[in-house]
Formats: sequence, structure tokens, C-alpha cells
Amino acid sequence: MSSQRNQGGIVRIKELAMHVKHKVNLLGVVLEFSIPRKSQGTDYVCVLKIVDDSQQSPELLVNIFTSSIDQLPRVLSPRDLILLKNVMIKKHQAELSAVFYKDSSSFALFDGNSGSNLLPYQSSPQRFEITEAEERRINVLRQWCVGFEFSSGSNDYLLSLKDISEHRYFDLVCKVFHVSYDDSKGLWMLFVWDGTDVPPLSIPGKLEDEEHNPLPLHIESSPLDLETLRNFFPVGTVLRVSTDRSYENFGRYFTATGKWVRIRNMSCQVSSGMWHGLLQSSSKIRLFSDNDNVVWDYMRERISGGHGHMPIWTDPSSQFLTEVDWVNVASVTLMKIATQLQGNVRCCCIVRVVSIHPFQAEHYSSPNGSSEYTMKLTLEDPTARIHALLCGKEWVKFFGGSPPPDVLTKKIKMLLGMPEHEDGNDDTVRNPPWIKCFLHLKESDGGRNRVYYIRWTKLVTD
Repeated sequence: MSSQRNQGGIVRIKELAMHVKHKVNLLGVVLEFSIPRKSQGTDYVCVLKIVDDSQQSPELLVNIFTSSIDQLPRVLSPRDLILLKNVMIKKHQAELSAVFYKDSSSFALFDGNSGSNLLPYQSSPQRFEITEAEERRINVLRQWCVGFEFSSGSNDYLLSLKDISEHRYFDLVCKVFHVSYDDSKGLWMLFVWDGTDVPPLSIPGKLEDEEHNPLPLHIESSPLDLETLRNFFPVGTVLRVSTDRSYENFGRYFTATGKWVRIRNMSCQVSSGMWHGLLQSSSKIRLFSDNDNVVWDYMRERISGGHGHMPIWTDPSSQFLTEVDWVNVASVTLMKIATQLQGNVRCCCIVRVVSIHPFQAEHYSSPNGSSEYTMKLTLEDPTARIHALLCGKEWVKFFGGSPPPDVLTKKIKMLLGMPEHEDGNDDTVRNPPWIKCFLHLKESDGGRNRVYYIRWTKLVTD
């Protein structure tokens, strides 16, 4: 056909309707891909969406089947090109798609940047030769990419982390900070960020369980090392996203660490009062460059939103349950305190108290006086959870003296957001209010041991 002759044997996407049930050669820009995984049969599969200069909507779906996971394409960067040879064009209802067969089709992936060499950075095992006409077509498509603004995808299912809810499928534009394998859970986990704060959650469970089964500080089984955490932004939630078990080799084939992406078709659930993202077997990844408009929009929202290090769920004029000794000190997030501050420093922060141990007021009636009182509070904001100690004179200052057990119980319940009729020994749901407090960080052993103390803060219940 003339289209094939004009493009050196390559059919443009716009002309594929004339090639249904025929095998053709295609060259396209890869906008979206699924993570390589085992199919329901014996093959391995991934799904691509590609466009070219003849058609950007609808994007062409390409189903690729191979006998080995290593033979599937692994797209490294936004706007990379794929040359597909001998793929079958199919039509289902009004939608066209291409099918790559492991025995007869072949592919090659190329850097999409203009001026790059014409050597593929990955190709299928079959002998792959590129003609001069195909080389010219690759250069033409690269040049076209330079000035073209690609779609970030439909907004129909797009949410920010501030808008998520449980058991709802959605798309998320985010930066992937880190990927690691959780040995205890036998799953891969992504750490993603979009600049917004996840909604605060109610905290279920019995307070009496805190002694033997305390609330976890993070979703992952073991905490990340400090060097990794310092690569995270100090504002906005870094959501933990676990993979489906079908992604046994996820970390080996996921190429988007450190990049902005759109994750399509993910969901969230709540675990121990924390949001936990879930990748589905049908989830897909769309890569963005740091200069794409959609990335600038997300960065701009956090920078110009006016909240700074304050949770977006609070307001600078908010009335808190607490007062602090220094009122004009800017607040910082728990992630900032935990990862970027060093030495013996004091910081103002806005947090929720999600647990207290011991929580029984009777524990704080020692005949030796309040100097021996030590209360461990679990604090959280949208960026992190930490343990902090409230001790001695600071305990007395916080609770306004040494109140009798019934008064102290009332104050503890207010701090935890508990109904007055609950006693902490029953399964209950807590909705802690936001408080402002000062934390005093003390380090020892060269910074390896960090202890946080609540100081210069008073609970106001009137």
C-alpha cells in the first residue's frame, strides 16, 4: 500500500483502519505501559499505548506477549519511541489495537530525544535490522516530539491524594521517590508524592492494646534508612503503594523511580489509621518529564497554596486545643524534624495525638510526685508518625498542674478525640483534633539515637 511505501514500510496510526486483520510495521511514541507480569496462560504480557504525528487520540493499544519476562519492552523515559514489526491489527467494536506475537513479531526501543543515536537501547531477541527509511522516520518523529505537548490522559478518574477515599479506583499523578521490597509482606512497595496531604483518618482499636500491640509508625514492615527518607520532600504525604502479587519481578522492571508518572487504576485502603495504596494487575504507568505542564501544575499547587509546612486540613487562624510559649514561630512537618534537623533543636509543629501510653489517669497519681511522670504520645501529621515523650515539669505544664483522675481522664479523651462515655478498654473510634506543640529533639550516639520531647506547650480545655 502507498502508506507503507511512503513511510519505508511503516504504517501511520491514522491509516490502520485499512489494515485490520493484517500484519504491519508501526513506529510510535510510548505514552503509557503496564508493568511486565505473567499472563493467565504461560506467556508474559505488557500493554502499551502509543501515538504518532498522524493521530494522538485515541491512543493505540498494543498487547505484547512473549515467552520470557526479559523479552518484554522496558520503556525508560518519557517520549521514547518503539518500532514494532509484523504486528497484527485487530478491531473490537470501533476500537483498533495491535497484537505482538512472540513467534513472529519484533520490536526495538529508541531514545526519543532529538539528536540521539539510532541504536536501540532494547530490542527483541529476533534479529532486528533497521532500514534507512526507518531511520529517517525515527528522526522525523523525534523532531515532531520536540514541540508537541502530549496529553496527560483523561481527567475522568484523576484524583489528588487529598481527595482519595477507600475502595475507589482512581488515577494519580505523582513522583515516585523510592521502590523497595518488603520481605515480611512479600510485596514490592512504591513511595509516591503529589504535593498534597491525605485526609486525616479516625483511629480504631483499644487504647489498652498500646502496651503490647502499639500503633505502627509506618506501613512498611521495617523503616526506611535516613538517607532514603532525606530524598523525600518534607511537605505533603508520601503514600506507600503495594503491588499486586502478580508483579513478582516488579522492582527489576519498574523504570520510573525518581520520575513523575500517572498511575492508572489504583486504589487505597486504610491500615492502622494510615492510608495504603494498592496497585492492581490492570494498573498502568504514564511517564512525564520534569518540564511537562502537568508536573508544574502539581508543584505550583503546593508552593503557592499558602500552607507551607502546615497540614492543608488546618488554617493559620485555627483555634487549637493547646497554647505554646512562642506564638510567632513557623511550624515544620514531622518529616522535616525527623530527617533534616540535627542536634538539640526545638520546633513548632501541628499534629494529632493518635495514641497515649499509659492512658489511664490513675497511672499519674504517684506518691513521689509529678517529677516521675512519663507519658508516651504517638503524634502524626500528613508526612509522618513519631513517638514523643511528655515528662516531669513539662507534663505538669501541659495538663495544668496535677489534676484529679476524673479531670485528667477528660483531658486525655479530648486530646485523643474520644467520646466521653468510652473508657479506652473497649473497641472505639478516635478522631483526634489538631494541636500545636513544641518538640525538643535530642540526639546521642552520633545522631543514631533521636528522642523527641513535648515542651513549652499547654492544653487549653476551657
